[in-house]
Amino acid sequence: MSGQLRTLKNRIRSVESTQKITRAMEMVATAKLKRYQGLMAQSAPYERSLRGILTKLLRTGRPLHHPLLEARPEKETALLVITSDTGLCGPYNQELVTAAKNFIKERPVKPLLIGVGKNGINALARAGHVWHAAFKDTKTSLVESVIREVNSLTQSLFYEKKVDALYVAHSRFESKAVSHPTIEKLLPFSFEPEKSSGGADDYILEPDPESLFARLIPLVFESRLRMIFLESLVAEQTARMNAMHQATENATDLIEALVLLRNKVRQAAITKELIEIVSGSKALKQ
Repeated sequence: MSGQLRTLKNRIRSVESTQKITRAMEMVATAKLKRYQGLMAQSAPYERSLRGILTKLLRTGRPLHHPLLEARPEKETALLVITSDTGLCGPYNQELVTAAKNFIKERPVKPLLIGVGKNGINALARAGHVWHAAFKDTKTSLVESVIREVNSLTQSLFYEKKVDALYVAHSRFESKAVSHPTIEKLLPFSFEPEKSSGGADDYILEPDPESLFARLIPLVFESRLRMIFLESLVAEQTARMNAMHQATENATDLIEALVLLRNKVRQAAITKELIEIVSGSKALKQ
């Protein structure tokens, strides 16, 4: 009986230690979530402003021409897969890997793969897929440099006609409770002008529309790519925060169950000892 009590006490201490770790990880994920949400809030006005400028230029009636807008038959495609470098975030990575595998399976020709995040890269590599480029162990301070590298790589592949389309597998963030994996087409880049109730504006463009479009469209594309990265980071930290919160609650329930079992075992041991004492006392009197 004493051995069982000792085992239960050790088990309770072990679960309590795990609970402290999961609670601390939940707090860390919450802090990172706020940071990435702040970055999203800062980047959103920039993207809206670029789109607003492009919309104003399109209202002049001038045709929009740029290599990133060139639609071609999709003989060769590329897939950018954005997952996390660390785990403990629930089904976040598995859902993205599954979406990427389904996309690859549906394509008549295997797409050229570009990976961001160790979990997705390793999972697809184990499945026999080869990566054209992989970005692992990306620190928070290096996120912007990775975005620039991915932007440069994807645009170069499309400019040089090594691929005819670029897709991205990422997690679309909707709320703290809802985010789901999605496959989005990024290239050829398509732009839907914002609707305006006002009439057409007559702008004087300098130096010329072609030069402006040549500079502006890559910036709009890069801003969209940046928002996808930040949205993925927010979804990742949300998934980790929820997973650690659930783990903490599960640990609390398990501790309560173990404490109840320990008390029952202790009560049974005390009852047994009392019975032995009373039985011995009666035997002595007889």
